[in-house]
Amino acid sequence: MIAQTSSSHLDALLSQRARQVSPRPLLQGMDDAGKRISFVFGFPDPASLPADEVSIATEKALAERGRAALQYGDNAGYSGLIDALREKLARDQGIVAERENILVTAGGSQAIGLLLDALVDWGDTIASEMPTWLGAVQAFHNVGANVVSIPVNEEGTDVVTLERELAHLRSQGITPKFVYAIPNFQNPTGVTMSLQRRQDLLDIVRAAGTLLIEDDAYFDLRYDGENLPAIYTLDDSQSVVYMGTLSKTMGPGMRLGWLVGPPALISRLTALKVDGGTNVFGAHVAAEWLPEKLLPHVDRLRAVYRRRRDLMLAALERHMPPGVTWTVPDGGFFIWVTFPEGIDTAAMHPQVNELGAEYLPGPTCFADGSGPNQLRLSFSFAQDEEIDDGIRIIADVARAELREQAR
Repeated sequence: MIAQTSSSHLDALLSQRARQVSPRPLLQGMDDAGKRISFVFGFPDPASLPADEVSIATEKALAERGRAALQYGDNAGYSGLIDALREKLARDQGIVAERENILVTAGGSQAIGLLLDALVDWGDTIASEMPTWLGAVQAFHNVGANVVSIPVNEEGTDVVTLERELAHLRSQGITPKFVYAIPNFQNPTGVTMSLQRRQDLLDIVRAAGTLLIEDDAYFDLRYDGENLPAIYTLDDSQSVVYMGTLSKTMGPGMRLGWLVGPPALISRLTALKVDGGTNVFGAHVAAEWLPEKLLPHVDRLRAVYRRRRDLMLAALERHMPPGVTWTVPDGGFFIWVTFPEGIDTAAMHPQVNELGAEYLPGPTCFADGSGPNQLRLSFSFAQDEEIDDGIRIIADVARAELREQAR
């Protein structure tokens, strides 16, 4: 007879990391995505995913390198994709990198996970913009990091607060393992870091003797203004690690991203990977698709997402009650909405769901659960004709909450 493991017995066997996480996965029920007017996750527009192009690239990859594409691969990633990324990074971001500077990852999630694995022990300190990408918030919690939260203002990371917090840590003999920032179309606020702020942030990080993790997931999706230099290109001290991904362009199902950094760190990160080569088959396909197809595809994406951003901004202007403010992003997927004090967006959410819409409550994007009167709206996934109705639903619920407060 096989003994059954009870829940309490299992709890005793779990690692500290497994006990720390919520038993409810961040992404589940994805087959039901779209049943409501969804402003929750930063999913690409389904109709824009380049399925036909990827099919052609797949046939070519299989015909020319099928045995290699279906085999285990190098931990660092398929060299053909690394070379395609080197060309893309030099052309678009101005980042000149050798093969030894690049590590292919399973999207941004594996990239941040590997960095945490390599740099952070339980109880170590890091500094991060807050609010920030909810995947990073969860990853920081999973490794037991002590997160020093740095506000984001209209120019990006609040460097005055960062400098003050680093000085306070230094007085305690603590050097944070890294500072995490999203300079372009920041997730969730949509803010783009100014050039001066990028330089100031780099100077502060270097003076502190730590690393800057520059997460640039939305670089290609700019709708207004000119590209600003990647912070990586401003650095000559190997103080910056640059993160990128194909999830917002070629498609998240490819599960392909990359890290660019000092070879000494990249080699350590590579040694920590035990995946038999990151999505080897997909990497061969991406290496075929990327050189000729990325730029025209990005042009199409920009048209789709610029239109949706503008539709959402117009709907917010039309429907939101007085006292509500929001950001106006130059690119990316997100608008950050701030309601008057006393509004609880987490408490509002079930009623908005019942009426057929959904959003991401603000506290999800803070390590300490701050931001109760804020929420993130993603304009990438909802169809054009749904956006006005979805914003109207959220605004009507908020207006009712404000009336209730006024009584």
